[in-house]
Amino acid sequence: MGGDRSGEADTVPSVRLSDGDDASGMAVMLADLLADNLRDYPARSRVAHLVRGSVVMTAADRDRSVTVTFAGREVSIADGSLDGAPRMVGQWLDLAQLCSGRLSPIKAVTGRRLTVHNIGRVDLLAAAGFVMSVPASYYGEATRWTLERIVLTLALVAFVVALILGIRRPCRAS
Repeated sequence: MGGDRSGEADTVPSVRLSDGDDASGMAVMLADLLADNLRDYPARSRVAHLVRGSVVMTAADRDRSVTVTFAGREVSIADGSLDGAPRMVGQWLDLAQLCSGRLSPIKAVTGRRLTVHNIGRVDLLAAAGFVMSVPASYYGEATRWTLERIVLTLALVAFVVALILGIRRPCRAS
């Protein structure tokens, strides 16, 4: 009926707070968010299962950092900052909005609400942003702007495809 989902549970990584009961509120918030995302959104779970490495999130206005480490079957969250790891820095509220899906990572960076440091692992930053964000559909927001963006994207793709096909069409000799 729903297809074979027997291997699906194997791709849902567990979420562990490295500092246990002594973890900060920020670490607990991220752990709860990740556990929910990994359970509720199979695509995010698969990405978290595949990616390896650590990302630091720093709330500059609270002087608080947490390190999120993706290790296949487990995602661990520890207070503090791992030197050399890619780092997302922003105000506490901006990081909360980013994680809740209310602020897109692209808008956060281009609007200078979030800065990224040690960008050597762009793949890891993109994967972490995807896994930690809640889709806008969670809030039931199929806004006019979202629909316009989808239509514009489809029109742009169609134009590029038509352009490519037009260029590849052989010219006929008279």
